[in-house]
Amino acid sequence: METNYKIIGGDGREYGPVTFDELKGWVRDGRIGRLTQIWRSDLGTWLPASQYQELQSEIALLKPSDTGAQGEFESVGFWPRVGAYILDQLVLGVIVYLIFGANPSQFTTLDEMIQQLGPRFAGNFLISAIYYVGLHGYFGATLGKMVVGAKVVNADGTKLGYGKAFLRMLASILSGLLLGIGYLMVAFREDKRGLHDLMVGTRVIYKR
Repeated sequence: METNYKIIGGDGREYGPVTFDELKGWVRDGRIGRLTQIWRSDLGTWLPASQYQELQSEIALLKPSDTGAQGEFESVGFWPRVGAYILDQLVLGVIVYLIFGANPSQFTTLDEMIQQLGPRFAGNFLISAIYYVGLHGYFGATLGKMVVGAKVVNADGTKLGYGKAFLRMLASILSGLLLGIGYLMVAFREDKRGLHDLMVGTRVIYKR
């Protein structure tokens, strides 16, 4: 089976699949830069164009300033992201406390526990969704990420937007459900992307 390729364009959209010859044509046409994210069918993962050996002859002809994105960027590592997450949870904890008050501590029946914790759980989820989707969609960063100087962007460095922010939030839930493995991937991958980033085509970078 012939190997094919897909890319994340400058508008954050996915293009392809195309053949290798078509892909090289895109590099020559300026549609692909050194940092453009490319998916190859036999690898099944997204990598910057500069990491594909078969494209090196075309990449070498690009101007140094041609990155295919908003300039060079530095990915944020595991521990700064942990710090940002802790700060975000503290902020959310304060918001939830102000709205709902302290956690209920005593229940006389199972029905009473469900009646008290059910609405609280739904409320917590709604507040978290508004917080993460709203801030990521508008600023590209939550308060925690702002403190550590990070922001979330599309894989090619373009602005996230509310739709992608919502999908990323849902994917981050999956990263957590898988015993946190989706988050731990940030510590071991060269591009510092978690499972949720890979699923929706995002990355966390330092602000310029």
